Amino acid sequence: MQPTLKTFTKAALMSGLFLGFASVAMAKDVTINVAVQSMGNAGSIETVEYSSTAARKFQNSVFEQLIALDLQDPNLASKPGLATEWKWIDDKTLEFKLRPNVKFHNGDTMTAEDVVFSFSDERFGLLPSQTAAREKGETTFTRADGSKGIVPPATVAASRASEWPLLDHVEAVNDLTVRFVMKKATLDTEARLARVNYAAIISKRGFMKTASWNAWAAKPIATGPYKVENIEPGSAIHMVANPDYWGGKPPIDKLNILVVPEAASRVNGLMSGEYDIISDVGPDQVPMIEGSSDFRVVGGPVANVRFIALDENNGPLKNVKVRQALSHAIDRQTIVKTLWGGRTAMSQGFQHPLFGDLFATDHQTSEYNPQLAKQLLAESGYKGEPITYRAHNNYYPNELTIAQYNLENLRAIGFNIEFSVIDNPNDPSPHRMMQDLSNTAYFAFPAALLANNCPNGTYNTKTNPKSGMWQNDEFDRLCDVLNKSTDRAEVKKAFTRALDIIENEDPGMIVLHQNAILYGKRSNIEWAPSAMFAMDFTPGHFAIKN
Repeated sequence: MQPTLKTFTKAALMSGLFLGFASVAMAKDVTINVAVQSMGNAGSIETVEYSSTAARKFQNSVFEQLIALDLQDPNLASKPGLATEWKWIDDKTLEFKLRPNVKFHNGDTMTAEDVVFSFSDERFGLLPSQTAAREKGETTFTRADGSKGIVPPATVAASRASEWPLLDHVEAVNDLTVRFVMKKATLDTEARLARVNYAAIISKRGFMKTASWNAWAAKPIATGPYKVENIEPGSAIHMVANPDYWGGKPPIDKLNILVVPEAASRVNGLMSGEYDIISDVGPDQVPMIEGSSDFRVVGGPVANVRFIALDENNGPLKNVKVRQALSHAIDRQTIVKTLWGGRTAMSQGFQHPLFGDLFATDHQTSEYNPQLAKQLLAESGYKGEPITYRAHNNYYPNELTIAQYNLENLRAIGFNIEFSVIDNPNDPSPHRMMQDLSNTAYFAFPAALLANNCPNGTYNTKTNPKSGMWQNDEFDRLCDVLNKSTDRAEVKKAFTRALDIIENEDPGMIVLHQNAILYGKRSNIEWAPSAMFAMDFTPGHFAIKN
């Protein structure tokens, strides 16, 4: 069955691309310092290597895709990006018309050749000569023409198969037309092309001329409004405006992303004038910031779901009734209304409205029911064996406050919880049972959230026995439907059933809430955060009032 045709025209683009601040004048030589909790993988902002919740805040300032997401839309609608229009020309071929005169950070003009290369074997490190070099521990390889090329890490090579399972190849028709040819018709191709990670368009010449992967990952050449000037690994990313940006002059001349791990230090730095914007403000810090008319708190729910992952391979969690009891022991309403002060939302299970008509409207996650939790725990034969619960030190906003509240409730019901705060809660061992996690719906399709639990996913025990936590045969079959069916009704039915299995029937996770990101900023800055983790500093979305 052919996917639904979708074509966006230049007229639509011109009528709705920018939001303006009519009464706002920008100062000259604007320098903005943004304090964040973390920058993710130190020394790298490459989207195919690493795209943590931390990195997603700034990667979109450097990288762009053929299809863009409207970051100011709560449901993140798609819109033209580096492509002005696209359409399915048959049930396996999606054709794009590229935006003319787009400049890369090195001054080169983007063509179809760059788009093809962005999805090529060399870009992902899949050429046989790259594989051979990687196995020898070498960082470069020799091309057929005798020139030297770089060798991406094994994780990058593996990502192409997992993130583009049905992509056959990309071909250039002419300088401004490309075609994505699929092995099989798929409903999620357009959605996958709208995400920053694994779909960003890069400069072919820039990549091929780079001396090493590390050098490339620290200073990639793409098309975004800002280009990397330099990185201080783990400490700061210094960006400057891309003067040739196709979308107009960027509103910030120098954009500094500064790592400030302690929340109190970020707040103090904002109020002292050291920082202009700070991320990951806790609900308890809002009154302090808004106690002054010079500052405001903005932000709210993002397309990310916080949950507790359950490792069914270890200890009491091998018993499904123990996991079911855990799922009924979480008071989500209090978490959202009291611990978050109503600044986020309860999630209707492991999904997001971004999914549109595929949203499982009939699904409900397990209700908070302490009495049922106690009953299930008694039926399980649980005798007070220790259950480990691992959390980060506030990697996620408000994480420790929520974890401590959950801990009290769990112990009151009768669970013997051993709680710990560690750097790597995901470290697989016989002691891993419960751990704090989140997943981002970074493209508009159910597989975006469930992929880690599906076959070949990080958490799937059958196909990833070393680090997997959970697996269910029926769930795996449903994943196949999500990935391969072109019948939207069938996909929605499969998604609804998959959610019921992983959340209620054979729990592999406990959904907590929709994640939220709160930012503190100077009151004279006109800026609104996005419904994604990405901070939007594109033209028309940032200004400083006179």
